[in-house]
Amino acid sequence: MRTRVALWLLIWLAVLPSSWSHGARGTVTIALSGEPTTMDPHVVSDFIGTTVWPWVMERLVVSETGTGKIVPWLAEKWERLSPTQIKFYLRKGVKFSDGAPLDARAVEYSIGRIFDPANKSAQRTFFQLFDRIEVLDDYSFIWHSKKADNGLMNRLVNIGHIISPRTRGTDKTAMSLNPVGSGPYLLKNWVKGQRMTFEANPGWWGNQAFPGRPQTIILRRIQESSVRVKAFLAGEIDIITGVLPHFIPDLRRNSMVDVKAIPAIRVMFLSFISRHGGPFADERVRMAANYAIDAELVRKTILGGNAELYGQIINPWVYSGYNPGKTWHGYDLAKARQLMKEAGHESGFKADLITAVGRYPGDKETCEAVAGMLKKIRIETTCNAQAFNLFRQNLTAYQSGAKKGAAMYYMGFGSSSGDPALMMRATTGCKGPWSGNCLKEIDELLERATGLEDPKAQQAAFEGVTDLMKAKAAHKILFRTHDIYGISKRVRFQPRHDETLPPWEITVLK
Repeated sequence: MRTRVALWLLIWLAVLPSSWSHGARGTVTIALSGEPTTMDPHVVSDFIGTTVWPWVMERLVVSETGTGKIVPWLAEKWERLSPTQIKFYLRKGVKFSDGAPLDARAVEYSIGRIFDPANKSAQRTFFQLFDRIEVLDDYSFIWHSKKADNGLMNRLVNIGHIISPRTRGTDKTAMSLNPVGSGPYLLKNWVKGQRMTFEANPGWWGNQAFPGRPQTIILRRIQESSVRVKAFLAGEIDIITGVLPHFIPDLRRNSMVDVKAIPAIRVMFLSFISRHGGPFADERVRMAANYAIDAELVRKTILGGNAELYGQIINPWVYSGYNPGKTWHGYDLAKARQLMKEAGHESGFKADLITAVGRYPGDKETCEAVAGMLKKIRIETTCNAQAFNLFRQNLTAYQSGAKKGAAMYYMGFGSSSGDPALMMRATTGCKGPWSGNCLKEIDELLERATGLEDPKAQQAAFEGVTDLMKAKAAHKILFRTHDIYGISKRVRFQPRHDETLPPWEITVLK
């Protein structure tokens, strides 16, 4: 039924004029645990960025709410010409907010920014098979890959945003603060660390399909879950995410709000800085840390059961590689102590442990529990929970070797792209933006799996990557979380599994 509705909407969008009154109404306030590090969509890897960037800057394709199926957006259709070539046909009549037409040259410019050395984009690792954009005419182009790339369409769901070519030459600060896209909203104001204000774009090509969407969106950055809940119950917020389980009873007692728990894409894991030597370069030490952590205890207590034990770094919506039967190393304290003894660390060692606070469900609390568990095998550590920007800076310093010493980090990785290569490379690869490892045998197997054309062979190869990650104890995978939303009854909204929050799908009730 959802698929038929989506197709009907796309046909409707194609035949109605873009000048149709958008009919947006009211103000909706959304609270997230953070804000984008930048509104330049081509330079960083940032899951809150991938949530907010599409409000202003659109993608070629999107995934359907409820099913995750890839459906047209800026690209009306596409066809695979060969294993390395996909031809795209753009929607006609779309304009950027600066009046420039959205055409194939705009796509070429936007994707090219990811590979511009001046931008030092962390997204380059996601497009390692990219070759070039071949512009055919104003509204069609061919995307060329160096090798077969079965995951390209999935990656384009949440990266590869298209921006106006008139931004060429704009300095980095201006690009960060003044995005120029073709999307449903315009960024009107940004008070860093507090709030962003968006207004409905009257010239958006999709206005007629979402007549009840909000006229104004206020995005508030409220780091602590307890503060978000308090503001929500006070009526200051219409939609909150990242509700911790112990707040659910209070919300359910309020007749003016709904609570929705959605099994989601984010996999939470502890990982290690192993690429520069030190104790975590020893597989036995990483394995010991795995066995020392009781993920089920954390799942039941801190997350109140709103998660599931998990055995792979990829989520169930990937195009290849997911196997629901995969499990990870469980809890076995005796085995953990024996491995520490075999590795020559029976007396233990000191290590840093960092996480972001308010970024993921129960992040600080889980990190603190993990620190306590590791002390039982004499890894002396204390959880250092930090604002996300500081966490990112410190992780980068450890990755580069600028910061020395044994170190671990607790974080989550989701990616709504559905691309297993992206997730595995980002979290585990030698050049992954969220990886502290450089286990070259994993990189080699991953690259082979990524380039395979045959779906069955690719499925088996990606499963092999997961098995090798487990054998090498590249991470301690704890669980896959559920997203818990609080939603005011003055709006209607169906949360998605992929952590994105498209405000044009919010209906303000009269």
